[in-house]
Amino acid sequence: MKPRPAGTRRIGPGLLWPLVVVVSTGVFATIPHLVTKWFYQRGDTAAQFAPTWFHLGELTRDGVYPAWMDPHGWAGGNYAAEALFGIYDPLNIPVWLAMSGASDLMTTTFLIKLVFMVLLALGTYFVCREYDAKPWAAASVAVALPFCGFTLFWDAGSWASGLIAFSYTPWVWFVLRRVLRGTANPLWGFVVGALAVTQGNPYGVVALLVIGGALVVEGLLDTDRPGRLTPGVLKLVGVGVCSALLLPLVFLPLLETSSMTVRALGPMLANTGKMQPVPSDFLQASNPTAVPPILPIIAPMRVPSTFLAWFVLPLLPWLRWGELRGRLRGLTGPMVMSACYLALVLAPSKLWMFRWPLRVSEYLYLGLLVIFAQLLGRGLATTHVRGRILGSVVAIGVPSYLAWANNPAVLHRLAAGAALVVVLTALALLTARLGGLRTVALAGVFIVGTGLTVTLQVKTFGENQSSRGWHVPSDVSTLRARFDDRSGTVMQFATFKDLQYSKTLRQLTEEWRYFLPGSMYDVTDVDAVNHYTGMGMVRFQRSLCMSYDGFTKACGYHSIFSSPQPGLPSLADLMKIETLVVGPRQARAAKVTPPAGWTQVTDSSQVQIYHRSQPLLWPGSHLSFVPNGVKVTAAVSDDIRHEHVDIAATGSGGRAHFAMLGWPGWHATFDGHPVRVGRDAAGLLTVMLPPGGSGRLELTFTPPGLKLGLAAGAIGILGALALGWFGRRRRHPVRKDPLEEPSDDERFDEDRADESRADEEETEKEPA
Repeated sequence: MKPRPAGTRRIGPGLLWPLVVVVSTGVFATIPHLVTKWFYQRGDTAAQFAPTWFHLGELTRDGVYPAWMDPHGWAGGNYAAEALFGIYDPLNIPVWLAMSGASDLMTTTFLIKLVFMVLLALGTYFVCREYDAKPWAAASVAVALPFCGFTLFWDAGSWASGLIAFSYTPWVWFVLRRVLRGTANPLWGFVVGALAVTQGNPYGVVALLVIGGALVVEGLLDTDRPGRLTPGVLKLVGVGVCSALLLPLVFLPLLETSSMTVRALGPMLANTGKMQPVPSDFLQASNPTAVPPILPIIAPMRVPSTFLAWFVLPLLPWLRWGELRGRLRGLTGPMVMSACYLALVLAPSKLWMFRWPLRVSEYLYLGLLVIFAQLLGRGLATTHVRGRILGSVVAIGVPSYLAWANNPAVLHRLAAGAALVVVLTALALLTARLGGLRTVALAGVFIVGTGLTVTLQVKTFGENQSSRGWHVPSDVSTLRARFDDRSGTVMQFATFKDLQYSKTLRQLTEEWRYFLPGSMYDVTDVDAVNHYTGMGMVRFQRSLCMSYDGFTKACGYHSIFSSPQPGLPSLADLMKIETLVVGPRQARAAKVTPPAGWTQVTDSSQVQIYHRSQPLLWPGSHLSFVPNGVKVTAAVSDDIRHEHVDIAATGSGGRAHFAMLGWPGWHATFDGHPVRVGRDAAGLLTVMLPPGGSGRLELTFTPPGLKLGLAAGAIGILGALALGWFGRRRRHPVRKDPLEEPSDDERFDEDRADESRADEEETEKEPA
């Protein structure tokens, strides 16, 4: 062997495969963006996450952290109750700042998602290595996981919060198992557990619970005396308890608020069949072009949502299953986790706040891939070749036939997917018979094969047309220039749901010259009532005939000029609306025109715009109405969480109304004494003024349960610090760390010995 030239350095064996994972995942994640720039802009991403991240970044730059609530966001501004924006997760701050500092939303969103996909793959690699999988095998499955059907087309394409929560999961698993084995300080276990909780996605919390429970079972069984409480198990339980103490801080606002939102509608347990797979759907786990007959958001399903990886099913007959003998106890964690998620995947379509079981299929796949990597690392078997080939043919052919039988019109598409899997499987089997470079070559086949399947899928399916398409403009400066004529509080009456079913969405894109969907007005510096929210207040949204996406019906345009209850001004006055943007279709259907005090500034076949011609009372404040006899001398919005009104006389008292929603968490004092806060028939905030008084009315917002949440969180942090101190001072004996890489020569000798021993055992079993 020639010596390396002086001054050159070689990448260490411990860094090579993680680097391969990072680079490969980054390259493959770029392919969908190059094929169709809208790929990562479907569903909630375009209408909710991108603009809200942008707004949260602006609030953070202004010193508002955590951003519990912004009253200008109306139904979509209660971020503490929404939870899924992860306002307490410090790793979200760079995301918000990057978005708010960007000139193009689409490019920045793509780069953010790429980072989390790489984070997911790298975490999966380390989890597989933690369970003694060979580096090349761990890298092969790690690169595949971010591109399984649901993760790529749904989480990465649409549900950004789901992608972030899932990307944390393998890291939670990796660190917690090291805590169990005694190779990581329990404080690090609390850190990853806290990130999973504060991210605000309930599926991340479920993952923490399932993984923690699976590891406790593993710790109880994988000892010399099964069932004995080891120090590792006790530390793991302590970490779990400390992490759980953060739950009240993050989720109490949601629970305290949900009773008045759309979340409270419908039964707690239901089975609608939506996004609910059945066992046979997972037969398509290795066919990249097979689409399961699952009911999606927009029917029918148009993407391979149950796809896992091209190599899993075809190579099952070639794995050395006998290697599991004596190793099952060490794989208890992945097996228990997989069993739990299999039960959840096959559960009813709604369990409390958890909807659409297909969402957890990726967590099931994570557990299965950890086991697969362990077996794959032992090498592919070389005996019983004919029987194994037959097994691969069945694993590829039968699912392909069933997919064709379900939809005969897509034979060419299914044939292309099956042909690619056949070629890649043959290459893998031939590569397995090479000499010393066979493991590197095998990893190359697996990883390059993943890239080819991603390319085929994106060229075949394009964007996820089972999720709502928006194709909203993304240039920030252009957006602000286009809508800078809309001043004050803006209310938009329009809907374009019918246009979202078009394949090209070209007509929908034209509408964004005059209207914006969801929370997109947050990017334009326009204070719009319309927002995208999963926690909309029922009273408010029904009063305006508004749906969760900010779209409205004609009845909302009619009701905006009506009083929500006798004795009050119109809803437009109570909300202090200054600009009305109306779609002609809704204007004609409502059969109403704005009353005196409104001036039409735009009248075209595309849009009607009205401005209020009379100045509003109490500018610079949300105060919109007081009863007769109440004399207001000053009213000021101090910031988004505080409001004060100076009152010279309250007269006979009564309810003062404010142009913001009466979310739980608002507290009021008058002249230093607490007064009752409520909401009117439309959900707007009201404060009861006592008769015959004078003084300052002060309004303050804090999330429901904040004191309890902070107290519980403080206990959790103190407990974690104590565990960290205990873990630093008393470390129990551990087995050899699987992440301590052997040299290349040692690894090659070890692989050869393992495979030779396995081949000899299988040969002995063959009949004479």
